[in-house]
This record gives sequence, C-alpha cells and structure tokens, in this order.
Amino acid sequence: MILTSTATAWGQNWGIVPFPQKGKTVKHGLTMTVETNWVENSGYRPIWVTVNTSNGMPTKADRVLTVELSGADQWYWRNRQTISAVVELPQGATTVTTEVPAPSTALWYQMDVTTYEDGTQLKDLSTGSAGPVAITDGLYSASESFPATVVIDSDAPNRMQRASWYNEQVKRILDKKGKSPIPDLRVLINETGTSARGSVSALVGGGQTGLEVINTLWSMGRMDVLNPSEMPKQWINLTSVDLAFVSLSDLRGMKANQSEQFAALTEWIRCGGNLLVTDLGTEEKSFSTDRSELAKLLGMPPTSENDDWLDQSPFARRAGVDQLRTRGYYGNNYVGSYVGDDGTFRAGTNPKGPLPPIEIKMRAWQMGLVVAIEGSPFPGDTRQWKDLLDRVGSDRWMWFQRNGLSQLRENQHYWQFMIPGVGQAPVTSFQFLISLFVIVIGPVNYFLLRSAGRLNWIIVTVPVGAAMVTMALVGFALFSDGFGVKLRTRGITLLDQRSGDAVTWSRQAYYAGLAPSSGFTFPRSAAVFEINQLPSDRGQDHVLVVSDDAQHLKRGYFRSRVTHQMLVVQPNKTELKLAITEQGDALVVENLLGVDVSMVVITGKDDKHLYTATDLKAGEKRTLTYSTPKTAGEIRSLLSGFDLQLPIGFDQYAYRASNRSRNQYYYQQIPEESISVSHATSRLERELNESVRSGFPNAPYTYEALVERSAWTPVGVPRFRSEMSVEVIRGKW
Repeated sequence: MILTSTATAWGQNWGIVPFPQKGKTVKHGLTMTVETNWVENSGYRPIWVTVNTSNGMPTKADRVLTVELSGADQWYWRNRQTISAVVELPQGATTVTTEVPAPSTALWYQMDVTTYEDGTQLKDLSTGSAGPVAITDGLYSASESFPATVVIDSDAPNRMQRASWYNEQVKRILDKKGKSPIPDLRVLINETGTSARGSVSALVGGGQTGLEVINTLWSMGRMDVLNPSEMPKQWINLTSVDLAFVSLSDLRGMKANQSEQFAALTEWIRCGGNLLVTDLGTEEKSFSTDRSELAKLLGMPPTSENDDWLDQSPFARRAGVDQLRTRGYYGNNYVGSYVGDDGTFRAGTNPKGPLPPIEIKMRAWQMGLVVAIEGSPFPGDTRQWKDLLDRVGSDRWMWFQRNGLSQLRENQHYWQFMIPGVGQAPVTSFQFLISLFVIVIGPVNYFLLRSAGRLNWIIVTVPVGAAMVTMALVGFALFSDGFGVKLRTRGITLLDQRSGDAVTWSRQAYYAGLAPSSGFTFPRSAAVFEINQLPSDRGQDHVLVVSDDAQHLKRGYFRSRVTHQMLVVQPNKTELKLAITEQGDALVVENLLGVDVSMVVITGKDDKHLYTATDLKAGEKRTLTYSTPKTAGEIRSLLSGFDLQLPIGFDQYAYRASNRSRNQYYYQQIPEESISVSHATSRLERELNESVRSGFPNAPYTYEALVERSAWTPVGVPRFRSEMSVEVIRGKW
C-alpha cells in the first residue's frame, strides 16, 4: 500500500499525506501527517500518524485525538476496513508520533482519514469532501512469494532526505572523495524483485556504484533500505517482512541507540522472522568468534556442545526462486545479472564464471532463523543469491508458505479445520422428524378427523401442522448448534525455561449460532491473520479498534453461523514452567504450566533415557522413573487423533469447481498462482512434525507436553466451549 495525495508527485514525499490539505487553513491549532511507506506484503504494516502544534509552541493541555483510517479495494464497496487509533499529544509537548499496526487484509486502493477530538470531527485534519486519499501500486505489487526485503543500514538517509542525500553522495563520488555508503543491492533486487513499472533489471541498472537503487525504491514495492531509527517499534509491524539484512556493526549500534526497534526486531525473529547479519569475520575477529558475539548480542541461548550453527536450514524447501522464474510474471522480466569489474550492472552471465558460494552459517531461534554471513554478500551474482535463498528455504522466505495461509488466494485447507458437528444439518434427526410428521399429518390426522366427523378441518390442520413442524425443525437446528461460542485450537508453544522466552503459534476456529456483538479482542502484541477460504469474500465494513494494550476486532469480524478461522502468533516473557529436578535415576516433576497436561515426555542429561507422565494436573508433583521409547511414542498416537481432515461427506473438489470463477483474486495474475497454498508448510505444522512426530530421544534437557490449550495462547472471546483442541508445549529446562 503506497499512500499519496492526488496532487503529490513521486519523489521524497512519497507515501506522506499532510493535514490540513493544500488550500485549507489550520482551525484547531494542530497539523498532522499520515505516513504509510512500507514494503508490499501480507501481514501487518506500520502507519505512522504524527500530530504537531501548528505554531511550534508546547500545548497548554493534553490533546487526545481519535484517528480513523478507512481503506477499500478498487471496487470500493467491497472489503472495507477501518482502523481506529488514539493519538495523545501530552501537555507541554509540540509533537507526538503514534505507530498504528495495520493488518493488510486487502489491497487498499484508496483511503479516508477522519479525525475526532472529544467526539467532534476535526475537518481540517480529515479528508472530508475532498475525497479519499489515492493509493497506488498496491494491486500491482501483489505477491506473497517473492521475498519482501528490508535492508537496515545506519548510513541510509531518512526517507524525507533521500533526494538531497543522493545528490550529495553522487557529487562526492564524482569528486573521488568517497564511495557509496550503502551496499550494492542491484543483483539481489534483480534476483528477488518485482515491479509493475517495467523490467527490474532495467530499473536497477545504470551507474557504477549501485547508489542508483535509492532513486528506484519507489518503484520496487517489496524492497526498502532504512535507517535503524525508521524501523517499527512493534514486532507485529514486521510480520510483512520476509528477509531483513543488517551488518554486525549496525546491529550493535541499533541495540545501543534504538533499543525499542532492536527489541521489536528480536521478537520478530523469535516469532518466525529471518534475520541475515552481514560482515562477520571482516575485522580482527574470526567468523566463529563473531557468531558467538552475534548470539550474545541478540540474546540467543548458548549453543550446545555440537554447535547449533548449520550450513542449511533444517528441511529447507529448495528451488524456490526457480519456481517463480518459470511463471513468466510480467512484473519481473527476469534475466541473470552480475556487476562488472568497473562497477557497472550487466545482464547475462559473467564471462569470468560464477562467484564462489557465500560463506554462511544459520541457526534457528525458536520459530525464526538467524543467518550469519562472512564478509559482505553484496553485490554478489545470481548463483550466489540463489544458493543462499535455497539454503534458507522457501518455506521460510515465502510469506504464504511460512504462515501456511494466503490473504490473496484460496485457502483450500480452510475446510480441514472445522469444528466437528457445527454448522451441519442434523440429517438423521431431520429424517426422523419429517417421517414422523408425514405419518401424523397424513393417516393419523385423517382417521382422527373422520372419526370425529370433522374431515373438512383437514384444510386447516395440514398447513398449521406443517408450519409448526417447520418452526420446530429450524429451532432444533439452532439449538443443536447452540448460541454460545465454540472454539477449536491447534497450536505449539516453544518455551525456553532458562530465559523465560515463549512463542506460541495457534490456529483457531470460532463458531457461534448467535455471534457476540463485541467481536474479538486480542492483545496488542499478538499477530492475528484471518484465514478465509476465499479472501475476496471476507465480507465488508470491518472495524479494528487499536488501544494501548489490545486489538478489538469489532464490527464485521464475527458473523453468526459462520466458521471464522485465524492464525494467532504471540511472544511472551513467562515464569510458567515444568519444574524438573534430577535425583539420581529419577526425575521430580511439578506442573507449574498453569494447565493440565495430558502426557509429557522428558529427557534429562542423558538423552537416551526417557521419562513419561500422563494426566499431570496443574500444580501436581510426581517422581518419574525411566520409561521405554514405545511408551513415549504414545504421545504421537494421541496427537494423531487431532489430525486435520475434511468434514464427513464434504466434496472439496466439487465445491471448488462450483466456485471456479471466484478463485482468482480480483481476476489478477500473481506470480505464485500455480504454487498451491498449504497449511503443511507453516512454521506451526513444521514444528509439530519436526518435534513430537520426529521420534525419540530428543535433545538433552527437553520435553514435549500435550495439553488442550497452553496458558500463553490468546483467545479472542471471554467465554467459549472448547471442541477438539490440542497444543504441544516444547520446552527446554
């Protein structure tokens, strides 16, 4: 989504809308800007709302504004979404900036801005009669497959200063007083970029330093170069980023000078992000020594005796870039590229042959991945970047594969996660009741009326009886589903008891015969992604109210007699744990997880020895002795009872055929359209399969616990009835 007023030309003010708009006067002593610059992708994105005093003087009292951002797709009447947030300018301040998380549940085409103070609309800080703000490029940058990439560089200019900074740097280079302070991204962009504005190689080509990329970023919707100070302060706003690059020295500086942005970055990694750290081993320290420093800098747990840094991400899906290159997507027009000895960008194959592979090591950190790169990978060549992306794995850097869902295309797996029994016609009961009705209203009614000499009443008893039975059948169907909320969850929590870090991924399904008017409420720190069978049919007029500690998915999100599914990701700091103590050959276990445990498998110092417990109640303490691998394997059998499957009697292919005309999102081709969406590629399912179902023994000092739902899983409603819910807690102690 790129935001600009209809009168604003492309340039350094791209994506920034000022209020009052041109031609209007300041009436309330305040001015405001709304900035939406960010990479194009599904997930959350930040929208920055800045409020200033118009005279530059401190405000004499608190000013509390409610800003509503309302967007819609190109048909405008469909997929409308309103995000409401509070912006408070405290007494004595002259300016304040609020970072509003905006879930990208649609490709916005235009947006209204409405601002209120004390319930009164401030028309000079609203779009009003001038019409909505135009949004461009969003539709044409649509992809969840090519990686949305952010390069964090302390030498990068502020967005507002890019034009003047670029001119200054070019002059320094021409005067031979310096070289490009930012890395040469031309080959990386050509390898992974898309653009609706022509061939990528033509857009990024030219010049001899790669500095020209700064002037091209406006046309590259899925790539940005940012100063650390411009990074989001909330981790959920990074969920639209697939790959983030930063040098080791800039990461050190970011931790020291931008602590909020650094904290958001580390939470994003733990929750599934991919951080690629460059320039290790380039100073006096070795590659290995710098990896150790990197782990400590980020707060990663110590490595094991065998060293946890690998050459390739476990179970990486390779050939991801090759899959995309064969699709013929019009927004790339891909040709191989390299940078010549004179610094010029050239299309084709380097006559000197390919460069050697980039030296990398990678390490999983809870749900995410940290990639350590020796030296600088820039500019590199096609073969190097393909090798690096293959080793990371497309199931990590393709958004829809990492999350196991799409917000642009059909989610066929939607039908495999229904709440058993709800929303289905009670066929057997209906058949019995209808058969009983036919018997009573037919021969029984006839013989009773004839014996009473009132056979002419049959013209009254038949329609009245039919109406009563119809009402009874409808009432039976309603009451069989109930009026309360039913919830099904399937999740995994990765818990490091040594640091208190926990990350929960939870797929959730909600159903209510009568939906609560309050909708859903989730923590502000939780990423909530809707899973719709057809995203284009998600409904209209959604209202999301964002407060300091919550996201209130209010109007339009919860509808009666419809199964609503979502993926919820939540990081936590916690003291909950399994308290485990080794006593010789035995383990003393106390359940301090806050929930009952159906079964747990534990390994101690010797990973060849397993301990198991079943039905371990919250707060219960037991002493465990050695168990056998066969007994431990029963946890896999228990989990397999919760496998995803289609409802009985549902023909998914017939349903899809009947809706074929609607399966293509907005009738636009996107590059990954022939790569199917599957929940099996998600980090949630990967972790379930790679841990509990991978076999025993596990690593030393770990455990797998099977629970109905962990204490860290956020639920969107206060009251519900759980149906077929299951979660695995994989802990380190």
